[in-house]
Amino acid sequence: MFYRIVFSFKENYADIAVIRRGINSIKIKKAIKIHEHSETNISSPSYAFEESLNKIKELREKTKIRNKDVNIILNWDNIITRVIETPIMNKKELKKFIDNNIEDYFAVSMNDYCYDYEVICLAKKGEKGKMSIMLAAVPRSKVKEILDFIKLCGLSPKSIGIYPNYISNLFDDEKDKSIAVLDVNNKKSTLTILDKGEVFLYSNIPNESYDSDREQFVELYENLEYFLNFYSTRHFGNRVDRIYILGELYNNEKLLNLINSQVSMEVVSGLSGRLLELIKKSPVNGNIYSDIIGSYTSIKNIYNKKIDFADKLFRRDKKERSVNRLILLEIEVFSIITIFVTLLFFIYSKISIQRYDTTSIDRKINLISSIENEAKELESEKQLYENKIENMKKIQKDEFDYITIFDSLRRGMPQDILIKSITVDKENVNITVSINNSTLDGAKTIIALNKINIFEPVELPQIKLNDDLKELRVSLKIKKT
Repeated sequence: MFYRIVFSFKENYADIAVIRRGINSIKIKKAIKIHEHSETNISSPSYAFEESLNKIKELREKTKIRNKDVNIILNWDNIITRVIETPIMNKKELKKFIDNNIEDYFAVSMNDYCYDYEVICLAKKGEKGKMSIMLAAVPRSKVKEILDFIKLCGLSPKSIGIYPNYISNLFDDEKDKSIAVLDVNNKKSTLTILDKGEVFLYSNIPNESYDSDREQFVELYENLEYFLNFYSTRHFGNRVDRIYILGELYNNEKLLNLINSQVSMEVVSGLSGRLLELIKKSPVNGNIYSDIIGSYTSIKNIYNKKIDFADKLFRRDKKERSVNRLILLEIEVFSIITIFVTLLFFIYSKISIQRYDTTSIDRKINLISSIENEAKELESEKQLYENKIENMKKIQKDEFDYITIFDSLRRGMPQDILIKSITVDKENVNITVSINNSTLDGAKTIIALNKINIFEPVELPQIKLNDDLKELRVSLKIKKT
């Protein structure tokens, strides 16, 4: 298998590695680190400055990487994960269930976050007919900034996954155990607790920069102890079976001695067993880049579905561009057909006039007239498609989520209330609804609108109580996020 670049984005820096998966090995050929730049132009991605771009260009040139597809790993503080249980469903039913109920599982606006999911377990022991599903949500604006930066590098995202998933991949052989994985690095460490193969907890831990002269790990251990006790509380006093230490300081003696002196469970420095065999011939130490190694660990996903935000963000944009190209192609085809049909029947009519009597000529004239009408209809359809393209372009330029507004109104309004008209801008929504001559319908409309949490609350306007009201006009103000 050929080498590929993997980006692992932390809160203010990113690890970039050139990696390859062989039959019995995973090799990191070279790895670099880039940092955010606080003085980057506000309209540009925070990594998009000359030093970072030159580092990536140099990495590609030295390792002779021509493949533009890259894998992306996200490890941010504001990534949200949930594990839920549902009755067993097929792939199509599950997607519909998640899409319809996603807002019940996250206390954030889905306008600001993008979500995805994967099935991590079917029919758990003692819970027949259940399936466990991991949900993940990431901030749209941050992912968009990363995608803009990747595009600026001349690269294309093949996958966009999250850190805890790839750490879980590393320990797929230990699903019968509960494991704590402490990824210790300068300035930032990450703790992931796996409970029988499922992600129970994922948290970033800020810490000092460690150097050879003065290494203080007390604060780091206190955070570890807090989360281990939290796990124990949620599991009736049971503790994790094993602690793995990974990252830049995976073999630091002072850190290992401190943890070993405070805990009773087994503490393992670095990867072990099958994974150690896979990375032992790697030019770059794989223990330092555990999430990147995990992204190249083969795992069979249920329903062949894994958490991958490239499907939600990058490939969806490509699909929309493909739809635009298809509409343009249809317009061109309609135009050619219109011209060809008109020309064909014009020639045919000329020849027919010379060969047939007046009666036949009249029939041909009527036929030509019908063809002209068809040509006009085709021209109207062409104009309709052009208007659609223009409207789609306006929506894309606005970068405003009209669909969420319409969908929220559709789901939030009572079924017996008909929306007659609606106008939308970036701050206000004006709607007109049919009241069916009932004052009660007017009150129901206002109550339903106030339950839709994307609008500022409104009050029922003054209306007569004689049930002669036929329609109600309401001006709504969109909440600022």
